[in-house]
Amino acid sequence: MTHRSPPAPERLLEAALEEFAAHGRAGARTGQIAARAGVNKQLIHYYYQTKDGLYAAVLVHAAAAVAGELARLPLVGLTAVERLRRLVRGQFDFFLQHPGHTAVLVQADDAGGWADQSVKPVADLLREGQATGFFRDDVDPDTHARLALLLTLGYFAVHPVTREWGDPGVWRDRAAELIVRGAAW
Repeated sequence: MTHRSPPAPERLLEAALEEFAAHGRAGARTGQIAARAGVNKQLIHYYYQTKDGLYAAVLVHAAAAVAGELARLPLVGLTAVERLRRLVRGQFDFFLQHPGHTAVLVQADDAGGWADQSVKPVADLLREGQATGFFRDDVDPDTHARLALLLTLGYFAVHPVTREWGDPGVWRDRAAELIVRGAAW
Protein backbone atom coordinates (compact mmCIF):
# COMPACT_ATOMS: atom_id res chain seq x y z
CA MET A 1 0.00 0.00 0.00
CA THR A 2 1.41 3.38 -0.95
CA HIS A 3 0.81 6.59 0.88
CA ARG A 4 -0.42 9.42 -1.29
CA SER A 5 -0.51 13.00 -0.21
CA PRO A 6 -3.75 14.91 -0.71
CA PRO A 7 -4.26 16.48 -4.14
CA ALA A 8 -2.76 19.93 -4.73
CA PRO A 9 -6.07 21.85 -4.37
CA GLU A 10 -6.64 20.33 -0.91
CA ARG A 11 -3.07 21.03 0.17
CA LEU A 12 -3.46 24.62 -1.05
CA LEU A 13 -6.68 25.06 0.91
CA GLU A 14 -5.12 23.77 4.13
CA ALA A 15 -1.97 25.85 3.66
CA ALA A 16 -4.03 28.93 2.82
CA LEU A 17 -6.23 28.38 5.86
CA GLU A 18 -3.13 28.40 8.08
CA GLU A 19 -1.70 31.47 6.34
CA PHE A 20 -4.96 33.46 6.38
CA ALA A 21 -5.55 32.51 10.01
CA ALA A 22 -2.08 33.69 11.00
CA HIS A 23 -1.82 36.84 8.86
CA GLY A 24 -5.32 37.77 7.72
CA ARG A 25 -6.44 38.27 4.16
CA ALA A 26 -4.18 41.25 3.49
CA GLY A 27 -1.10 39.86 5.22
CA ALA A 28 -1.17 36.37 3.72
CA ARG A 29 1.33 35.79 0.92
CA THR A 30 0.65 33.46 -1.98
CA GLY A 31 4.33 32.47 -2.13
CA GLN A 32 4.19 31.33 1.48
CA ILE A 33 0.94 29.46 0.84
CA ALA A 34 2.47 27.63 -2.12
CA ALA A 35 5.58 26.78 -0.08
CA ARG A 36 3.44 25.40 2.79
CA ALA A 37 1.47 23.31 0.30
CA GLY A 38 4.62 22.10 -1.44
CA VAL A 39 3.46 23.30 -4.85
CA ASN A 40 4.41 25.88 -7.43
CA LYS A 41 2.84 29.31 -6.88
CA GLN A 42 1.27 29.19 -10.35
CA LEU A 43 -1.03 26.38 -9.17
CA ILE A 44 -2.82 28.91 -6.96
CA HIS A 45 -3.72 30.85 -10.07
CA TYR A 46 -4.57 27.69 -11.99
CA TYR A 47 -7.05 26.44 -9.38
CA TYR A 48 -8.29 29.68 -7.80
CA GLN A 49 -7.41 32.42 -10.33
CA THR A 50 -6.47 35.03 -7.69
CA LYS A 51 -5.62 35.37 -4.03
CA ASP A 52 -9.20 36.58 -3.50
CA GLY A 53 -10.48 33.42 -5.22
CA LEU A 54 -8.36 31.32 -2.91
CA TYR A 55 -9.62 33.30 0.10
CA ALA A 56 -13.24 32.70 -0.92
CA ALA A 57 -12.51 28.99 -1.33
CA VAL A 58 -10.90 28.87 2.12
CA LEU A 59 -14.02 30.42 3.69
CA VAL A 60 -16.20 27.80 2.02
CA HIS A 61 -13.73 25.08 3.04
CA ALA A 62 -13.77 26.21 6.69
CA ALA A 63 -17.57 26.44 6.73
CA ALA A 64 -17.87 22.99 5.14
CA ALA A 65 -15.61 21.62 7.87
CA VAL A 66 -17.99 22.99 10.51
CA ALA A 67 -21.02 21.52 8.76
CA GLY A 68 -19.21 18.22 8.20
CA GLU A 69 -18.29 17.94 11.86
CA LEU A 70 -21.90 18.58 12.88
CA ALA A 71 -23.11 15.94 10.42
CA ARG A 72 -20.86 13.37 12.14
CA LEU A 73 -22.25 13.96 15.62
CA PRO A 74 -24.07 10.92 17.05
CA LEU A 75 -27.65 12.19 17.19
CA VAL A 76 -29.64 9.04 16.42
CA GLY A 77 -32.37 8.28 18.93
CA LEU A 78 -32.42 11.77 20.46
CA THR A 79 -35.33 14.16 20.46
CA ALA A 80 -35.12 17.18 18.15
CA VAL A 81 -34.61 19.39 21.20
CA GLU A 82 -31.62 17.38 22.41
CA ARG A 83 -30.21 17.19 18.87
CA LEU A 84 -30.40 20.98 18.62
CA ARG A 85 -28.62 21.34 21.96
CA ARG A 86 -25.87 18.97 20.80
CA LEU A 87 -25.49 20.69 17.43
CA VAL A 88 -24.94 24.09 19.06
CA ARG A 89 -22.50 22.58 21.54
CA GLY A 90 -20.78 20.76 18.69
CA GLN A 91 -20.46 23.97 16.72
CA PHE A 92 -18.82 25.68 19.70
CA ASP A 93 -16.54 22.70 20.34
CA PHE A 94 -15.44 22.71 16.69
CA PHE A 95 -14.42 26.37 16.94
CA LEU A 96 -12.61 25.68 20.21
CA GLN A 97 -10.70 22.71 18.78
CA HIS A 98 -9.90 24.24 15.36
CA PRO A 99 -8.39 27.67 16.00
CA GLY A 100 -7.28 28.10 12.37
CA HIS A 101 -10.78 27.59 11.01
CA THR A 102 -12.14 29.82 13.74
CA ALA A 103 -9.67 32.63 13.05
CA VAL A 104 -10.42 32.59 9.32
CA LEU A 105 -14.19 32.72 9.89
CA VAL A 106 -13.92 35.40 12.59
CA GLN A 107 -11.78 37.57 10.29
CA ALA A 108 -14.03 36.98 7.25
CA ASP A 109 -14.70 40.21 5.44
CA ASP A 110 -16.71 38.58 2.67
CA ALA A 111 -20.00 36.77 3.26
CA GLY A 112 -19.86 34.72 0.06
CA GLY A 113 -22.38 32.17 1.34
CA TRP A 114 -19.99 30.51 3.80
CA ALA A 115 -22.15 31.40 6.81
CA ASP A 116 -25.26 29.82 5.32
CA GLN A 117 -23.30 26.66 4.60
CA SER A 118 -22.00 26.41 8.16
CA VAL A 119 -25.45 26.91 9.73
CA LYS A 120 -27.28 24.53 7.39
CA PRO A 121 -27.32 21.54 9.79
CA VAL A 122 -28.91 23.65 12.54
CA ALA A 123 -31.42 25.28 10.16
CA ASP A 124 -32.37 21.89 8.70
CA LEU A 125 -32.93 20.44 12.17
CA LEU A 126 -35.11 23.40 13.12
CA ARG A 127 -37.24 22.87 9.99
CA GLU A 128 -37.55 19.17 10.75
CA GLY A 129 -38.44 19.92 14.37
CA GLN A 130 -41.11 22.39 13.29
CA ALA A 131 -42.64 19.80 10.98
CA THR A 132 -42.85 17.29 13.83
CA GLY A 133 -44.05 19.77 16.45
CA PHE A 134 -40.90 20.03 18.57
CA PHE A 135 -40.18 23.66 17.68
CA ARG A 136 -42.35 26.75 17.43
CA ASP A 137 -43.68 27.68 14.01
CA ASP A 138 -42.97 31.39 14.55
CA VAL A 139 -39.20 30.80 14.62
CA ASP A 140 -37.41 31.34 11.32
CA PRO A 141 -34.97 28.41 11.05
CA ASP A 142 -32.34 30.30 9.05
CA THR A 143 -32.34 33.31 11.37
CA HIS A 144 -32.25 31.15 14.48
CA ALA A 145 -29.39 29.05 13.09
CA ARG A 146 -27.49 32.26 12.32
CA LEU A 147 -28.07 33.38 15.89
CA ALA A 148 -26.51 30.12 17.07
CA LEU A 149 -23.50 30.84 14.86
CA LEU A 150 -23.19 34.33 16.30
CA LEU A 151 -23.31 33.01 19.87
CA THR A 152 -20.70 30.33 19.23
CA LEU A 153 -18.34 32.07 16.81
CA GLY A 154 -18.85 35.42 18.54
CA TYR A 155 -17.31 34.02 21.71
CA PHE A 156 -14.06 33.63 19.79
CA ALA A 157 -14.39 36.93 17.93
CA VAL A 158 -13.98 38.81 21.20
CA HIS A 159 -11.66 36.28 22.83
CA PRO A 160 -9.54 38.92 24.61
CA VAL A 161 -12.70 39.66 26.60
CA THR A 162 -14.26 36.19 26.84
CA ARG A 163 -11.11 34.42 28.01
CA GLU A 164 -11.52 36.38 31.25
CA TRP A 165 -15.00 34.90 31.73
CA GLY A 166 -13.80 31.51 32.89
CA ASP A 167 -14.58 28.06 31.54
CA PRO A 168 -15.62 28.22 27.87
CA GLY A 169 -17.78 25.14 28.44
CA VAL A 170 -20.12 27.24 30.57
CA TRP A 171 -20.60 29.69 27.68
CA ARG A 172 -21.12 26.80 25.27
CA ASP A 173 -23.81 25.22 27.42
CA ARG A 174 -25.62 28.50 28.11
CA ALA A 175 -25.52 29.50 24.44
CA ALA A 176 -27.01 26.10 23.55
CA GLU A 177 -29.76 26.57 26.13
CA LEU A 178 -30.60 30.03 24.75
CA ILE A 179 -30.96 28.61 21.26
CA VAL A 180 -33.05 25.65 22.45
CA ARG A 181 -35.34 27.77 24.63
CA GLY A 182 -35.77 30.28 21.85
CA ALA A 183 -37.05 27.59 19.50
CA ALA A 184 -38.83 25.06 21.74
CA TRP A 185 -42.37 25.31 23.04
